[in-house]
Amino acid sequence: MATHHQVLIIGGGTAGIMVAAQLLKQKKSNSVAIIEPADTHYYQPAWTLVGAGTYDYDKTGRPMADVMPKGAKWIMDKATRF
Repeated sequence: MATHHQVLIIGGGTAGIMVAAQLLKQKKSNSVAIIEPADTHYYQPAWTLVGAGTYDYDKTGRPMADVMPKGAKWIMDKATRF
């Protein structure tokens, strides 16, 4: 298991997932890892629709493994310091 990566992203929210996917897609890096302890990814922008009563909260969550970009290493842990 690699313990060093060219790019390490802290957080597997929408931004972290998108940055990792773009780096891999554009071949800017071939060694990308994401540190994220949660096993569920929530699409938080939809929560405004949930609050308005027009969208189901349960549909905002997906398994983290399903949204992790192919080629990115998922480190299921949390960052405690830099």
